[in-house]
Amino acid sequence: MFIKLASDGVSVEMNEFHFNAQVERTINFDKLEPPLVFRLAWYVSSSFPGARLIKETKAESQVFVGEAQFFVKIDDKEALESCKVDESDSSVKISVLGNDETTINKTAETIESGISQALTKVKSLDEDRQTRLSKALVAKCCVDRIVYHVLNNSPTSDIYFQVAHAREMMIQATAGDDEVNSLALSTAGWLSRIEPLPRDEKMPSNIAKEIALKSVEWKNQIHSFIKQFI
Repeated sequence: MFIKLASDGVSVEMNEFHFNAQVERTINFDKLEPPLVFRLAWYVSSSFPGARLIKETKAESQVFVGEAQFFVKIDDKEALESCKVDESDSSVKISVLGNDETTINKTAETIESGISQALTKVKSLDEDRQTRLSKALVAKCCVDRIVYHVLNNSPTSDIYFQVAHAREMMIQATAGDDEVNSLALSTAGWLSRIEPLPRDEKMPSNIAKEIALKSVEWKNQIHSFIKQFI
């Protein structure tokens, strides 16, 4: 498989990687909504340090099908992960591509175990805690998309939407908590900074780089919240 992607978390310089080995795993689920399962699989798959979203697809049909792909480095070895949730057979399909079979087998096992454990824990949560978790997982996806849009030179409007949506989801997820929501304050400041920029144009590179770096902090804050549940 041949792909192109950025060589770091904020620049648009491209490197090329050729992967010649692949490992696949399948998990079946029940009693949970497929979109929630997809966000759980996304969260687990992207939890490796430096993981970066490179593709996301959702089928336009009444049957939910969602897939996300991530570039990761594990033990300094590059790999490409993907997680696909298909409502038609209640499955989560995991795929890991790389050049080191030991590494990709270990990675696939880690993801499979992480998703299985997360599914079990979520089913034990009451409705309120499931809802709060689900909103935080949406916010996590939004933050990953921020870097994706920066690297792909997307219009400023795409980045603005992801920041705003992540902020709203975390406000709802943390409603009733005593602690000050620092992510809400931080994202509000960034929305004010982005607001005057032309929405249909590429974000200025200095601002894009700053927000990509800032998103790492937001991701860590969201991860800390999610860990209360799973």
